[in-house]
This record gives sequence, C-alpha cells and structure tokens, in this order.
Amino acid sequence: MVNSRNFTIFWLCAVLALAIAFGSIGSGILYDALTAGGAPGRLSLKPGGGLLAIVLSIGFLAVVCRKRWLATGLSITVLVLALAFASLATLPEAHAIRVLAINPLLLLITTLIAVSVLTAIWWHRGWRIGMASAAVSLTIGLLSLLSQWYPALAGFSLGSIAESTVVISPLVILCSFTLPFLHQVFHRQADVAYRGLLVVGAIGIVITTLSWHFLRLQHSQQVLERAQALADQLEASGTSAHAVNLALIRRLAERWELLEGLPPPAFLDLEIDSYLRDFPELRLLTVLDPKQRPVMTEARGLEYRFWLHEFLQQPEFPDWLEHAIESRAPHLSRAQQPENGRAYAAIAMPITPLPGLSWAMIAVVDLTHVFEGLTQHLNDNLSVRVTTDGLTLYDQAGPEQSQILLLSRTVNVHHDNEWTLHISMPRGTLPPDELYLPPLVLFSGLVLSFLLMLSHLFWRESVRRSESLQLLNNTLNYHLDQERALRSTNERILEFSKDILCSISREGIFLQISPACEDILGFTPEELQGQHYDLILAQEDRAATEQEVRLLVSGDHDKAQGFRTRLRHRDGSIVTISWTAEWSKADNALFCVGRDISDELMAETLTRERDQFFSLSPDMFCIVDLNSYFFEVNNTFVNTLGYSREELLGTSYLQLIHKEDHDAVVAAVSSLTEGYDVSDLHIRAQDNHGNEHWLNINAILSADDLIYVVARDTTEQRRIEQKLRENEALLKMAERVAMIGGWVVDLETGQSTWSDAVCAIHDVPPGQVPNVDDALLYYLPEHRQRIANAVQTCIDTGIPFDEQLQIKTAKGRLRWVRAIGHAVKGSDGSIVRLQGAFQDVTASHQAMEQIRRFAERQATVFESITDAFFTVDRNWCFTYVNRRSEELLHKSRDELLGHRLWDMFPGAIGSEFDENYRHAMATGESVSFEGYYEPLDNWLEISAYPSEEGLAVYYRSIRERKEAQWQLEATMQELERSNRELQDFAFVASHDLQEPLRKIQAFSDRLISRSDTLNDQDKDYLRRMQSAAGRMQNLINDLLSYSRVTTRAEPMVSCDTRAILDEVMQDMETSISQEQARIDIGELPATWGDATQLRQVLQNLLSNAVKFHAPGQAPEITLTAEDLTESHWTLVVSDKGIGFDERYAEKLFHPFQRLHQKEGYTGTGIGMAIVKKILDRHEATVIANSNPGEGTTFRIRFKRN
Repeated sequence: MVNSRNFTIFWLCAVLALAIAFGSIGSGILYDALTAGGAPGRLSLKPGGGLLAIVLSIGFLAVVCRKRWLATGLSITVLVLALAFASLATLPEAHAIRVLAINPLLLLITTLIAVSVLTAIWWHRGWRIGMASAAVSLTIGLLSLLSQWYPALAGFSLGSIAESTVVISPLVILCSFTLPFLHQVFHRQADVAYRGLLVVGAIGIVITTLSWHFLRLQHSQQVLERAQALADQLEASGTSAHAVNLALIRRLAERWELLEGLPPPAFLDLEIDSYLRDFPELRLLTVLDPKQRPVMTEARGLEYRFWLHEFLQQPEFPDWLEHAIESRAPHLSRAQQPENGRAYAAIAMPITPLPGLSWAMIAVVDLTHVFEGLTQHLNDNLSVRVTTDGLTLYDQAGPEQSQILLLSRTVNVHHDNEWTLHISMPRGTLPPDELYLPPLVLFSGLVLSFLLMLSHLFWRESVRRSESLQLLNNTLNYHLDQERALRSTNERILEFSKDILCSISREGIFLQISPACEDILGFTPEELQGQHYDLILAQEDRAATEQEVRLLVSGDHDKAQGFRTRLRHRDGSIVTISWTAEWSKADNALFCVGRDISDELMAETLTRERDQFFSLSPDMFCIVDLNSYFFEVNNTFVNTLGYSREELLGTSYLQLIHKEDHDAVVAAVSSLTEGYDVSDLHIRAQDNHGNEHWLNINAILSADDLIYVVARDTTEQRRIEQKLRENEALLKMAERVAMIGGWVVDLETGQSTWSDAVCAIHDVPPGQVPNVDDALLYYLPEHRQRIANAVQTCIDTGIPFDEQLQIKTAKGRLRWVRAIGHAVKGSDGSIVRLQGAFQDVTASHQAMEQIRRFAERQATVFESITDAFFTVDRNWCFTYVNRRSEELLHKSRDELLGHRLWDMFPGAIGSEFDENYRHAMATGESVSFEGYYEPLDNWLEISAYPSEEGLAVYYRSIRERKEAQWQLEATMQELERSNRELQDFAFVASHDLQEPLRKIQAFSDRLISRSDTLNDQDKDYLRRMQSAAGRMQNLINDLLSYSRVTTRAEPMVSCDTRAILDEVMQDMETSISQEQARIDIGELPATWGDATQLRQVLQNLLSNAVKFHAPGQAPEITLTAEDLTESHWTLVVSDKGIGFDERYAEKLFHPFQRLHQKEGYTGTGIGMAIVKKILDRHEATVIANSNPGEGTTFRIRFKRN
C-alpha cells in the first residue's frame, strides 16, 4: 500500500531536482556563451535556451515553495521570452542577436510547461492539463532523441546542434513525467523540510553539471586538436605536393636546355605522355615561344586546351610570365575555376633552347585532384574546404550552414600564392570517433543526485517519525506521572484539609470522610463512615438537604455551591457548614467539601451593624491593608473622589495620593505598624477628573492588620484660607510698593489706629500710635494749620479731604505725604469716626520737580543752540519752535505753535521734505538729508528723529557751504582743463623739440662721416654739439616720463616685487657688468601698485647706486625688506657710494636738482623727482640717509594691499 505522503514527497523531490538541474545547466550554458562567444571549435549551446532554463528553474522552485504570484509571474515571463526567442529565427544568420533564437518545437515545449504550472496553481483540476502536456512533451522528447540515429526524424530535433539535442531531449522527457503532479506538489497538505533537501540536491547537481561542462570543454579541445593536426598534415602535404610539381617542371625544362633545343617530336611526345601518365594531377604541358604562342601542346582532354587558351588571354598573364622568365625559376599562377567546378593553376618555367631565345614551358595542374589525393585516406569525420581569393579549390564539407567551423588557416604555397584551409565537422553529429561521454555523465549524475535527494528526504522522514514517537512516549509518561502526583496530592489534601471532605452514596451513606470531621463535629471518620448523614443533620434542614441531593443525583443541578446546613456536634452544639457538592456518574458518588462558617455568621452580624454606620457617616471612611490596597470604602469616599466602589476595591491607594505626599503616607503607615495612631495628617488626593482634594487623615491599625481610616475633605476650607492669605499678602505688598497705609480715629474715645505702613512713613515702630494732636505736630508749621482745618471740617461737616503736605518724621527726615480722609457715620447719622489713607509721595513729588527743572533746562538749551529746532505731534502740528527756527523760517513762535506744518509751509508738500518727514513718521526710522526750500531761497541740512509724540527736527542753513562747494567744483574743472592743456603742450613741445634735435644729430653724424676734410677744432665743435644734443634728448625724455607719471598710470594691483627687480637687473645687465657691481637681494614681499611705475622707481634707484661710486671702487648694493606688517613693508636700498650731505636731502627729489658735479656723473637731475612723484601716487613715503663718502640708504614704505 502506497503512502500518499511518500508519494507527494517523491514528486516534490523530482520537481526540486528538475528545478536545480534546469538552473545549473542553464547557468553553464550562459557562462559558456559569455566566455567562449563564437570561438571556433567550441560546441556551445544556444544562450536563449540557457536563459529559459534558468527562468523555468526559478518557476519550479516557486511551485515547491508554494509562492503563488511568483510562480505565476515567472510562467508568464517564460512564455514571453520563448515567443521572443522563437521570433529571432527569422533574422539573418549574421545578426548578433540571432544566437538567442530557439527551435519552434522548443517554443511548444516551453508553452506546455508554463501552462501546466499556471493550471496547477490556479485550477483545482490542473492535473488534467498536466497529463495532456506530459503526453505531448514525452512524445516530442522521444522523437527528438531518436533523431540522432534516424535521419528521417531530424525535423523533431529540439536542439540546434547534435549535442544540444542529446541534452535537451532527456530533460524534456524527465520534465514530462513531473507535469501531472505539479498540482499535487503545490497543494500538498503535509509540510516537508525541503531546505536541507535543496542543499543536498544543489550540491550533487552542481557537481554533476560542472563535470559535464568540463568534459564538454575537454571534448571540444580534443576536436580542435584533431583539426589542428589535420591542418598541419594538409599544409605539409599540400606544400610538398606543389613543391614536387614545381621541381618536376624545373627538371624537365633544364633537361631540354641541356639538349640545346627541343627534342625531336617523337621523343617530345613520348616524354610528355609519360609525364601526364605518371603524374595524374598534370592536365596539360605546352611550350610558348617568345611571342607567347604555343609551339607544341599535349593535354589529357580538349577542355584543358580551352582552359589554356582562356588563361593566355587574361590581362595579367603577360606580366606574370615575364616575371617568371626574369626570375629563371618556376612560378605557380593563381587558381582558376572553369564551369566544371574544378580548380586549375598553371606552372611556368623559362627555357632557353638556343642562345638568345627565351621560351617558356607551361604545365596545367588540377588542384582539386591534388587535395582529393591528400584527403582520400581521412576517416576522422572532419571535413576540409580549401579556398583562395574567394574561390573554392576543394570542398569536402558541403553547405556552410550544415557545418561547424573548427579551424581556419592560411598557407603560403608559392611566392604570393596563399590558400586558406577550413576544417569543420557536420552540425548534426556528435564529436567524431568517440563515445560522447558528457551527456552520459550529466544524466547519470542527475539520476544519482535525485536518488541522493530521495535518500536524504526519506532519512529526514524517518528521523521525523522517530522524533514523533519519542514525543508521544514522553507525553504518555508525563501524563502517568501527573496522575500519580495528583492521586498523592488528593490523599494529602484529604488528610490535612481544615474543611470536611467526604463522598456520599446515592442513598446518603458516608463512603469516605476526612479527619477534619473530628475537629469540627467531634466525630472520628471511623464513627461516621457507613452511617447516614441524618445522624448529624439538624431536623429542620433534612427536607431541604434531601431535595438538593436529589437534584444533584438526577443531573438537574450540575453543582451545589454555598449550600448551608446545621449539623449537631458530639457535645450537642450546632455547627453551621457551607457545602460545595458535585455528583460523579463515573464513581456513582456525591463528592462534598464542607466549611465551618459559624464564626463567619457571627462576624456577618457585627459587620452588618458596622456597615450601617460606615455607609451613613458624612466623613470619608475606608479600610486598607498594609500592602496599600483598598479593602472597603464608604459612600462619602466614593462620592467625594468620583470613583465607583468597584474601581477602588483591590487597587492601591497610592495611585490616588499626590506623588509629593507619598513619603508622608509611607511614614504614617510605618508609625501605625510601630503601635502609634495617626491624627491630623494632611495629604492631597486626586479624584476621577484629576482634581486635587486636601484630606485631613486619622487612622488606626486593627489586630487583623487592617488600617481603618477617617478622612475629611478640607479642600474648600484651605482654598478660603489661602485666599485670605493672598489678599493679606497683596495688601501688604501694595502698602510696601505704593508706600500707602490706613488710619482710623475714633471720635468718641479719641484713640487713633495706624497701619504698619503709616508707622513706617512716620519712622515710628509699628503699634506706637500718637493721639491726633501729637500726630499734627509731625507736619511742618506752614502745612500744619491746613491739615488741622481739613480734619476739623471733616469732623464737623463730613466733607472729605485730600491734601499733599510735608512732614518731618521722628528721625528728622522730610517727606511729602498725601493725606486722604472721610467721615463714617453711626446708626443715628452722627459722625463717629474718621478713616482714610496716608501715602508717602516724596519720590513722585521729587520726580515732578525734577521734570519741571529739566523742562526749563531743555527749553534754555533749545533756545541757546545754534541749530534750528522744532517738534510736531502726530497730526503735524507745531508743539515747540526755538529762536533760531524763527530766524530761518521767518515766522514767530506764536504764528507756528498749534498750526499744521503743511499749512504754514505749503511749498514743502511733494518735495523731499514731505517724503523724508513722512517716511520717518511711518517707519520710526531717523532720516538725514539736504534740501532746497525755494520759498525761503535757502539750502538746509536736516535730521529728523521720530518718537511716540511725533517728530523732532534739527536743521541748519548750509547755503554758504553749498556756494563754496560750487566754487570748488568750478576750480577743479578749471584745473583739470589746465592739466589737459599742459599735457597737450608737453606732447607737442616734446615732439617739436625732438624734431630739430634729430636733424641736428643727423647732420652732425654726416659731418663726422666727412671729418677728413675738417680740422681738429671743427671736430671738437662737432663732438660738443652731439654731446649737447644728447643731453637735450635725455632731458626731454625725462620730462616726458615725469609728466606721464599721472597721465599714463595703470590700475593698482598686487605686484611681485622680486620679479620686477629681476627684469630691471636684466635691462641693466650691461652697465652692472661694466661697473662690476655686486648686488645682494633679500626676501621681498609683494607690493600693491602699478608694476610699470614700480619698475621705474627700482631702475632709477639701482642706476644711481651703480653710477655714483668712487673711481676704482666697485659698487656694492643691498636690497632688503624690513618692518613687515599685514598692511605695509619697507624697502631698504643701500650702497657704499660717494654719498651726499643730508642737509640737501629734500633738494634731491626736486626736478633738475643735482647734488654732484656734472663732470664724471651723467644725468639730467629729474630721475629722483620721477621717483618721488611715483611714490606719492602710491601713497608711499621715502627717507634718504647719507654721509659723504659713506654711501646712501633709501627707505621706502610701501602698501601690501
């Protein structure tokens, strides 16, 4: 009998193995396609089939794992991919993507598998579709496998090559067996641990697939090696065969040359016939005269003569033959193919039958026959094809589409004659001459892996069943132990229970009774067992007891609980028992538990009386245990806190107590446990709405460890007390802040009452209150009569008073006070007392006085300042105008005050005055501006400051400053025009001055060239004239440089000082070397300036330092930097030249000023003036320090940025 679980497990294992196989084989195919590509000799499978196999693998895994939507999506994906790959078969062979194309039959198989998966998942009768798909798939798989041995079935082949067919067909057959059971696998009820199974199968199948893949690669390599060996053999034998033919024709030609002419016709025919007979590849022999005409020809057939005729007519033939004759060596022509499909080539060999004659021998070779002879003994199932220049010389393979190209090799046969060897194997066959092992290894490994998976699965099932049996055994033993323990427990309960435990028969006889009956009733168990319960039952309870027992035995009542009976004690007293009883049909007995509740009944009576007082008390009563849980609460407690009784009982009272009072409560409980009572404990409790209640607690601890608590809600009382305290505190605070107090004078007794504040104002201790006459003495004499009259008038007429007066306190301090009083009348309408307030107003009085003095001082200041000033309110009305404003506005103060600004000066409307004033008023921002008010013909400088009251305006007349500014601008324009004219003059002057100088120099040069006719004096005149003209030229150039310092200046930038200095030294290289000057340069920072002008400065300083030195002494010059800061630095240029007197240092920088004689030191005296002007433009300072004969030091302070 087949176990249905094992049957399901078997097919689950089969589907899982098939899924792993599909994935592993597909991955191998894709890897092979990616790494090998289209390399010759690699028998690669189609990557399209590999991709489909991987998707099918994941789909089968989804079925095994019962992933419904994943399996559905993958099935649809397989259908789409299969349709797409099948449609690629219509593309041309050369198309790159065509490698993914699959067989139409494979499309059908893929469709059947996908449909089977979908129906197995979604249709409860999907196994029917699986059966039909399995039949079709099995048939196609068998026919495809048989097509390798029966060519008539080639149309059913599923693969593109024989190898793929051998692999795909068995996989399709195996898959067909699983299709009917996909529904059972997906909808299985039993859980199967397939994860370990998946690991085992994956390991076995992956190893199998790798072995299959490596064997395939090994077989492919062996096939390629056979093709290599065949190509080597054909190359060697073909080259040797053609070399033999060339040597043959050479020997024939050389023999004829030795005969010094062609042999006789009979001998010639005989010899040629022997050659044609002995060498079957030779088809024709002929001799051409120098005009390339056949002298004699022998051929195997007429068609070869026609071929020779066409060959001789080809345009390239004369050049080829001439090359052969010139080289005096045999030459092989390019192959030609006539209509018969065979390939021929000609061999040409020059011969000289007589001196001076150049003839040629031509032999026609059948190349096809040569290769037929070379390949006739091949039995390697490999095909050979030989081509040259697109021409097929020999083809053993047949159409290219039916062949798999293994190797292509180009062979150089003779000179530039190259042939290509193509080695291939038939597409529909397996690798030659061997039992093709990879498929056998693949499917043997798959079967072994499947068996290994089955073994693992059934081993897991056996382990699972063993564990289940062990679990059942353990469970049974556990229940037996529990039963024994329960029986032992029942016996111990029966023995030690304080309650009566007994079993009674249907007739009312005690079957068994616990020892507790002796303690409760005074009867031993032996005395009662076998006796009817009426023996101890009170007469008045027998009828009710019999009725209850009858209901339990009949099943009308399931259980009796709380049933009370009165039993007689051995000593005659009555004991009340509360019973719990239940009838057991299995034991045919009534099992009862009886508890003595006599003491409880007494307690119930006492409790009922206590509860009446407890519930009716207006105070809050509660009972709590030592664990802080409520045991009982009364109605007042519930109503006060808003909780229901059920919510409070069993909960902790600490949940109601404010967190800050927990410690006080814990301390109170601790005091109770130590034997002390708690009284007047004030704590806070929260009601159901989160409101706080102040409770006054009294508590005691009873003997049964319960705490009896009486609480009274004092929340409202505390609120009233707090309000009174706050009011009193506020009153005292008001008295302290406002320095105000109250007083009362009782007219009947003459006694006065002062508050503490009134006493403090008078500097007397609180409570020390003088009488009315003494109190009046505190007032200064000039105010005393006034307050006395006010008090007397109030006493007489009841008219209240409010006076500000000055007093002198008990400590001699003067204070201003405000005294307020009114009369209080009695029931008869007569005035019985005076009362009122008394306030210290010294601070406010002093503040008012200070404000008054400040206002007077401010008015004096505003009147005395030189600026005009006025203020306006928010409505633009003048509120203040000083005297200077009256002068500038030409209106008096009385005319302006109270009037609107715009009404008094309508010309300001819409002007800058209007705009700026309104902006300041609207934004609260101060404004400053200048404006011209035409009606007053005056320029004003105005500053307006807004405030909450309005706008304050300070202004002054700037008409004189404006006129001075206009005059200055006119002067500057005139100066600028003068500078432009001066620059134009300098340019014209320099041009006009240099023109005659150039003519003087030119004519003097011509005279010098004719100096042979001049005497010595004339020559001296010419030299002096040229020297003067040169000095004049230098002077003009220096003047131009001096004027261009400002006219041709460049913008200031950061300049590399050392780079500029290097350029200057390069320009002065000649003079430096002539004077043998030594120049030391230190580290120089960057300078902010005009690079061109800085170069002029450095060049002037260096040229002077080189020039002004003592005769016979080489100049020594040092350039360093000192006093470097972030913004400035100092350039120090020092030399050890002739120096000068410092008294004339300022003269050094003036134009045309020289401190040395012209003799010996050239120059115009303007160079240092240019330096000073440039440094002024750069805002740099220069200091010259020198002593005659000790050298000179220049310190120039430059900006760095």
